Amino acid sequence: MGIIFTVTEKCKGCYACVRNCPVKAIRVKEGIAGVMEERCVTCGVCINICAIGAREAKSDIGYVRQLLGQSTPVIAALSSAFTAAFPEIRPKQLVSALKKLGFSEVMETAFGAELVCREYGRMVKGNKGKPILSSTCPAVTSLVEKHYPQLIDRLAPIVSPMIAMGRVIKWRYNPEAKVVFIGPCIAKKAEAEDEKVAGVIDAVLTFSELREMLATKEIDLLSEEEEQFSGPRPHLGRLFPVPGASLKLAGISGDTMISDVVVAEGIDRASSCLLEFAQGKVKTKFMDIFFCRGCIDGPAINKSLSLCGRREKIVDYALEDADPARTESDIEQYADIDLSRKFTNRYTVLRTPTEDEINDILRQIGKLKREDQLNCGACGYNSCRELATAVCQGLAEREMCWPYLVNELQNTQDELLRAEKLTSLGQLAASIAHEINNPLTGVLVYTQLLSKKVAGDAFKREQALEYLSKMESEVGRCSRIIRNLLDFARQTEPMLRLVDVNRVIEQVLAMVGHQAQLQNVEIVKEFSPSLPKVIADFDQLQQVFTNLTLNAIQAMSEGGKLTLRTSVENSQVRVDVQDTGCGISKDNLSKLFTPFFTTKAKGKGVGLGLAVVHGIIERHKGVIKVQSEVGKGTTFTVYLGGHNDEKG
Repeated sequence: MGIIFTVTEKCKGCYACVRNCPVKAIRVKEGIAGVMEERCVTCGVCINICAIGAREAKSDIGYVRQLLGQSTPVIAALSSAFTAAFPEIRPKQLVSALKKLGFSEVMETAFGAELVCREYGRMVKGNKGKPILSSTCPAVTSLVEKHYPQLIDRLAPIVSPMIAMGRVIKWRYNPEAKVVFIGPCIAKKAEAEDEKVAGVIDAVLTFSELREMLATKEIDLLSEEEEQFSGPRPHLGRLFPVPGASLKLAGISGDTMISDVVVAEGIDRASSCLLEFAQGKVKTKFMDIFFCRGCIDGPAINKSLSLCGRREKIVDYALEDADPARTESDIEQYADIDLSRKFTNRYTVLRTPTEDEINDILRQIGKLKREDQLNCGACGYNSCRELATAVCQGLAEREMCWPYLVNELQNTQDELLRAEKLTSLGQLAASIAHEINNPLTGVLVYTQLLSKKVAGDAFKREQALEYLSKMESEVGRCSRIIRNLLDFARQTEPMLRLVDVNRVIEQVLAMVGHQAQLQNVEIVKEFSPSLPKVIADFDQLQQVFTNLTLNAIQAMSEGGKLTLRTSVENSQVRVDVQDTGCGISKDNLSKLFTPFFTTKAKGKGVGLGLAVVHGIIERHKGVIKVQSEVGKGTTFTVYLGGHNDEKG
């Protein structure tokens, strides 16, 4: 049974599908979650759990359209769960809609359920030996074949209702026809290709795929006329998707002792029952197991109705158009259809990693010490050791450990902060070199003058003191510039304390002011004198406003005005960094804070600055907004909360 999943580029690598896979079949490859074919049981959990729809089932829509375009008759075998999947219409309206799509006939797979369940009844009543495990759910049979091969001989050697209906059509009703099964189960796609039952179902559509085809053809279900189904007529077989209905159809009494019959629905119960069954802990005559809570809760069914609402729709339909005598007559007509099947041992033996390999992985994720092994289960495994083992086997990734991932993300974020700081430092250093050159030149001139006067005996004490004073002033100016640069460059541990935002900006301007002068940019300061202090990290805020002011200055290559304004708005400290530069287009505004996005010329920036700024402001529980108009300028507005009443 092949794997029918694909992963689109929308995948964010959140690993939700990996963590929730009941059989740990999903692994991570190259940053996206992929499926490991040998272990997947095609239950559809990874599709249901994907919040952004990045994981999809293989679509048969294209192939079905190709079949419908040929002269060969194509028969739709419709699961009786369709009444729950299309609750807005009368059941027989769907027959008309399917014929408009090009299907020559529409039949009910529920008749296959009538045949299969009666076969189960005969098998259970005649069973005097080993327990029987139902085989109607393809996800369960795949799970047994791949993970519990010791239970294969316990599987009832009977086909599912879908395959039974395919044999009815292909072997008796119309051998020339193509058969397309339509239902709620993704696993049916893999079952149709299973070599042990292949050849009777040509394609499988989920109900969601059918809706897509109807929408493409602009077929309005509500306006369709009602048409009769073709082929043999089912009766209570229409109840098959409802939890527990298969026992009634098989004639297995609901009053049977608990130890004789076990019914398990849902992933957790199904998995635990199979495990206990394999371990010999469960003694029973018959186990009826489904990965879903009945087929009315399949992965590709409309969930707008509650489970009870779906059940009611199916029960009402089963009783609506019943003709028991006709059903019995049809069952007699097809009683000789072979419903048997065999199963294949698909068990894959995984390499057992050495203790050193496991410990190496535990060391990498910081879980080598027993006290660090939280065994929180966030990765989907029961313990840190199980995850490490799976990583060694290629079934999992270290990043599935959430504490490890959070730590790695924090380290990456710190690295980005440092990288962006170095970028800003490089820009500042280039302009500071020019700025320092002027006072150093002055010092050199006064040194030469003083030297000449001393050498020519023209030395005057007052004039010498004047030269020395000017030299001291210029050297002090250089020292202040260098000190500001070193303060900005130093690596310090983040520390929250009361910070005067006005002082932060003043210190930033001490570093970038000379660059503004070089580019003929006028700096206007409009600081609120009563600005409250905020709880923040001084150095990180300094990095924020250094980035914003440098960006503003660079946006005014031909000069302009840079306004830095502080105020209080709605109990928050507000800072505006406003320039009269080139502005930013509307298309680029939404991308500004995306890492590695830049509007600067090649070699002028790597696109991390604003992403780092955004991250710092978010960590300070603040907000950053931007307004811009091409040709008129840009204003970045920062709101900082958590301020203190102490004034700056």
